[in-house]
Amino acid sequence: MSQKCSARTKLGNECRAAAVMGTQFCALHGNPERAAELGRMGGLKNRHYIETEPVNITLPSTAEDVKNVMGQAMVDVRAKKLDPRIAMALTSMSRVLLEAFQTADLQKRVKRLEQARATAERFQEPLPPAADSGSD
Repeated sequence: MSQKCSARTKLGNECRAAAVMGTQFCALHGNPERAAELGRMGGLKNRHYIETEPVNITLPSTAEDVKNVMGQAMVDVRAKKLDPRIAMALTSMSRVLLEAFQTADLQKRVKRLEQARATAERFQEPLPPAADSGSD
């Protein structure tokens, strides 16, 4: 009959696994690096995305550019070329970028209106005094 592993679990209980012949520990407690490697191998099997070359995205400078990037991200998620978590991060950043575009556009419009008003005020001559109609 084989002995039990003499190690303790993280909760402080005795390990119930059988000890490896000639040692006092089970396979995982005797070689903790093996446990990490087995976990890594299991995690790699759960990935269902195609490893592709890194994609360089140019800085979107218009709402149309953002629309194109998001459209491509949707296609890549559907084709399992892009992790949905990365697509969610792109979505969040795109929202902020679109709001920044709107703010910048409003600032430009306000500046143009202020310049037009200043120009109009500068060239507007004061009205001449009203002439008496002689009705006294």
